[in-house]
Amino acid sequence: MSFICTISGEAPTEPVVSAKTGRVYEKRLLQKHLEENRGREPHTDHDLSEDDIIAVHADPPTAKPRPPTLTSIPALLSAFQNEWDALVLETFTLKQQYHQVRQELSHALYQNDAACRVVARLMKERDDARLALATLQAQVGTLEPAAAAAAAPLSAVATAGDSNMDVDGAKDGTEGSIADSSDPATVFHARVAETAQNLRTTRMKREAPAKLTSADSWKSAKESFSVGSLHTTTKPGIVTLDLDRSGTLALTGGLDNHAEVYSRTTDNVIGTLKGHTKRITAALWAGNGGGLDQPILTASADKSVRLWVAKPANTEEGKDVRSMGWTKKYIVKHHKAEVVGLSIHPSGDYFASAAADGSWAIHAIDSGNVILSGTIDTPISQIAFHPDGIFLAIGTADGFAKIFDLKQQQTLATLDAANSTESAKEVTGLHFSENGYYFATVSSHKVAVWDLRKQKMVQSWTVADLPESDSAEDALFTAARFDWSGKYLALAAHSIHVLNVKGWQHLAVLPCADTVQAVQWVGDLSTGIVAACLENSLHIYEPAN
Repeated sequence: MSFICTISGEAPTEPVVSAKTGRVYEKRLLQKHLEENRGREPHTDHDLSEDDIIAVHADPPTAKPRPPTLTSIPALLSAFQNEWDALVLETFTLKQQYHQVRQELSHALYQNDAACRVVARLMKERDDARLALATLQAQVGTLEPAAAAAAAPLSAVATAGDSNMDVDGAKDGTEGSIADSSDPATVFHARVAETAQNLRTTRMKREAPAKLTSADSWKSAKESFSVGSLHTTTKPGIVTLDLDRSGTLALTGGLDNHAEVYSRTTDNVIGTLKGHTKRITAALWAGNGGGLDQPILTASADKSVRLWVAKPANTEEGKDVRSMGWTKKYIVKHHKAEVVGLSIHPSGDYFASAAADGSWAIHAIDSGNVILSGTIDTPISQIAFHPDGIFLAIGTADGFAKIFDLKQQQTLATLDAANSTESAKEVTGLHFSENGYYFATVSSHKVAVWDLRKQKMVQSWTVADLPESDSAEDALFTAARFDWSGKYLALAAHSIHVLNVKGWQHLAVLPCADTVQAVQWVGDLSTGIVAACLENSLHIYEPAN
């Protein structure tokens, strides 16, 4: 049984009947009519309420009725013409795709044929080389007895000389008969061992400062100050941040190829470091805790590292801000690819640099000379010294963090720092806790904390684990920083998340107007957090008193 709607004249999909007139309507059309006509039933003077509308359960039609527009011959001809045009267009599109697929297949077959020819040529050259090597070995084998007899006196002299130059033994941890104390690598290893011994002794006795900012204070932290319009507006974006020990000087590196030093005390940029030809990738205070009289290191995508020394005016009494600044001392061009990271050795005498092509090097700060260097088989994205200075952490573009022993010159551990299900696996941040045990790794979708004593992950967070503002799909991790005491951990994404290391309790969410690119703790007492954002601004957050 089928019905016809009184309003549209077509079969209704959801029929209803008026209890007052018995007429059939399409429910949605009737409701719309009643809203527009103050409850008056169509074509009548009756008032119709919801209680007067009765739903009818009818079997759906076996075939959809022909629309009214197809009741005439011209309308049918027009419909046929439209269908014919659509069919012709589809056929043309399929022919185009067929022709494109044939071209791609032909190109692939050509490439395969060329590759097979190259492989065949290489195999022939390999076989010829093997045959030549076998022939040469056979010829050398016949000459070895005579050559050994003639070289016997020289062998005796060489053995006597080698007894005084046991270099390999020194690498294995045993000292040679003589050691050249002026060798930079030997001096470096001695300095590393001395620094590690001193720091270990101090760390074992270290206690949390009595006036360390409490966790309850951080729960009510909020933004206290912001600085805008740093760097140039032609290439906006601050990508790296470092603070001096006092927290009053901020060193920033931007996409505009410049590094700047901002003084919170004077609310001025007191130094602009210009010279790099591409964006800054890392900027660090190279001196003891940073400061107006300390040098600065910058790395750039232009494949170079620069050391800047403070001008004399920085430490003069009654100094004029306009005369302050830093000047270039030297440029290091050791790497052949973009320099992606810097790290200062705890001794303050050396720094490490890493490039995107997998190369790394350790340099003397006073001269920039290379002390040690090496390469790995994957691109490097980050580098960091352990607080003791005996280990070097390297983050890779394929999502792993490698712990490298500088003395033994070998990899001690390889940690899977990224989510295996995510496509963006690059390690974007590395940071050691000052206790030397915990190690934080950052990738776009995961932050992990590792216990280096067990080489085991003790805690991890994904973007979905973040509360409030960073639950958005576009939120990505950018940095993670332990404070100096090792009691707190700050995670940076679109906002900053403060966590208590003990129990990994989430303490606060500090919102930012734009994506946070870098974050630093203020001072030894963790009295604040400074964040650098992409929109060329710094934001200072402080806990409640």
